[in-house]
Amino acid sequence: DVFNPRWSYGASKIAGEILTINYGRKKKFDFSIVRYHNVYGPRMGHEHVIPEFCEKIIKNKFPFEINGAKQTRAFCFVADAVKATFLCAQAKKTANQIINIGNSVEEIKIIDLARKLFDIAGVKPKITVKPAPKGSVLRRCPDTRLLKNLTGFSSKVFLDKGLKITFDWYNEYYK
Repeated sequence: DVFNPRWSYGASKIAGEILTINYGRKKKFDFSIVRYHNVYGPRMGHEHVIPEFCEKIIKNKFPFEINGAKQTRAFCFVADAVKATFLCAQAKKTANQIINIGNSVEEIKIIDLARKLFDIAGVKPKITVKPAPKGSVLRRCPDTRLLKNLTGFSSKVFLDKGLKITFDWYNEYYK
């Protein structure tokens, strides 16, 4: 839906990819396009699900509202995303490829993501479930097989550890 602001980010990525591919072909240079999938970690801002959940928990915004509780996502810790990007930039095999960077082994429902953060924070709030925002997709989980095949990369920081690091950072931030 081109009228839905949620899609402007994805559309800008597609436009950038088209420009990169065709300019690279015309000027005869190699490129690598990386597609990041739900990268998270400390200092990531405030407008994504993980920092939003952290803020609600830290500021005791209960009952805890979840939009699209049954939707699933796969999250990639920032240190893993940086390592994968570096490997893509260095590997000759990644020339002229489009490579997904993410963690494809830990897909999780949004409600279960909230519960993991509750456990980290030691809280048990009442949950209010609301519909997902218009234009939100049911599932986001990258296919990272090409990344693995071309660079040997696989995620090292799994969700439990990454969420703890991220929550602790936001907890300090909001003090």
